[in-house]
Amino acid sequence: MTENRVPPATSGAGNVAQRERGPGAQTIAPPPPTAGAHRSGWSAGRITALVIGSVLGLVSIGLLGAGGTALWADLTQRDAAGYVTTGIHGFSTEGSALTTAPAELDSPGVGWLYPSVVLGNVRIRVTPVNGSTSVFVGIASSSDVDRFLADVSHTVISDFWTEGSQSVAGGAPGSDPGAQGFWVASASGVGTQTLNWDPQSGSWSVVVMNPDGRPGVDVVADLGATYPALLGIAIASLALGVILLVVGVLLVGSAIRRSRRAGTV
Repeated sequence: MTENRVPPATSGAGNVAQRERGPGAQTIAPPPPTAGAHRSGWSAGRITALVIGSVLGLVSIGLLGAGGTALWADLTQRDAAGYVTTGIHGFSTEGSALTTAPAELDSPGVGWLYPSVVLGNVRIRVTPVNGSTSVFVGIASSSDVDRFLADVSHTVISDFWTEGSQSVAGGAPGSDPGAQGFWVASASGVGTQTLNWDPQSGSWSVVVMNPDGRPGVDVVADLGATYPALLGIAIASLALGVILLVVGVLLVGSAIRRSRRAGTV
């Protein structure tokens, strides 16, 4: 006796879908709902704040460095007479004179270094390597020095700190340096000679020679200045540097935080 089995009922729609897909076709799941598009938080205002804050930060680093250096020099590099002094540097020439490259005071390039405010009194000390010999040191307008040494063999000191120099060919001077009337300050004698000068606006050069003008000069020298405003410059630079650094950090931090918040909306 055979038992008739009825297959499970299937919906008409299911049969139609099955027939349309055909045998072995894979079922394709519908795509998930799309989330809202991610928004960039970098608006023009925030980018501007970031740029300005970064620039202020860089400027503040320069001011802090300059202020720190000035404070260090004021507190540690002054001698008993109150001069901020360089180290000792040596210079020599086979010619008749050593001269510095023109120092431009109150020129457009260094106009902010007003001598009476920043430099104060200037001191130049020159010592012959052979301490028993005489030496002449003088400072004068660069134009007068150029005329005096126009045809004289000499050496131009281009950089006091690195002792860089350049030789200029020529002959012997026509007269002794002490006989010239254009020196604004000068000193001559045996051993160390100290020249003190109150700087003025203009172009100036320092000249070192043997008093009789003969060739061959070998000396060591140092430079110093009182810098009466150095401490004030140091404090002002440090204070301004701290203010700009704080403002720069606030601007950059605010721009980044606001951008992150806007990007997560």
